[in-house]
Amino acid sequence: MQPPRSLPPATPWTQPQTIPELPSQTPIWPPIEVVPSVYPQPNDAPPSVEYFEPGTFPAVAWGTRVPVRLHPHLIYNPADPAVSMLEWDVSHRPEMAKRFTGRMVYVSPDLLEKATLPPMPNLWIYSDHPVLAAWMMDWGPIVVATSDCTIRDLLDAIWAYMRKPLTEQDIVRVEMADQRENLERSARRRVKDGHELRPVALKTGFMRVDVLGAQRKFLGLRAVVNPDRTWRVYMGLTSLPVAY
Repeated sequence: MQPPRSLPPATPWTQPQTIPELPSQTPIWPPIEVVPSVYPQPNDAPPSVEYFEPGTFPAVAWGTRVPVRLHPHLIYNPADPAVSMLEWDVSHRPEMAKRFTGRMVYVSPDLLEKATLPPMPNLWIYSDHPVLAAWMMDWGPIVVATSDCTIRDLLDAIWAYMRKPLTEQDIVRVEMADQRENLERSARRRVKDGHELRPVALKTGFMRVDVLGAQRKFLGLRAVVNPDRTWRVYMGLTSLPVAY
């Protein structure tokens, strides 16, 4: 297998907005909330515990009561958040996703496995990435409304959300931030990296995913539970390329 070709990243977006956090949204779980770096650097440190509960980030010791777990393929890598558990460009269909096994090979994940334990009827996905988090203040979260959510359901919802066309108001916001050139560059790269016929892809216009530049690689999810027992999921993104 040839190593993935390195591509220069697009210019990051500027002036990300901050998201106010309400008292009811102050997490009570995990005990120590870890927000992975937006542009992760390599981390050779071992996990803080020898045996940890599966489906948790940050890793919690074996035997700790966990209110909600995410599938191990979906979480941030507990050993090294800079290395994703799932290789996936969020502008591509979920069936393109691959996971890296302990035998150092890439295989297709079982998309029909349950995304959460226990099963949750509704998921609201926000973002750890400052650019996407700022846009979500206008767009709202990614909503997965299904009684028995699978990995496929969750990835489909992310893909559909990111593929929505930018509105005229969105374009005005981009132009006011003097980012039109970056947006056009990002859209051209998406078309080049995509699997659609080029004439068809060019007709779609600008999509939400284009505001991310080259930060389209799925990095992982983490669950946060609030004092009022509501909970939400945060998604991390990092730079391309992906290993497929």
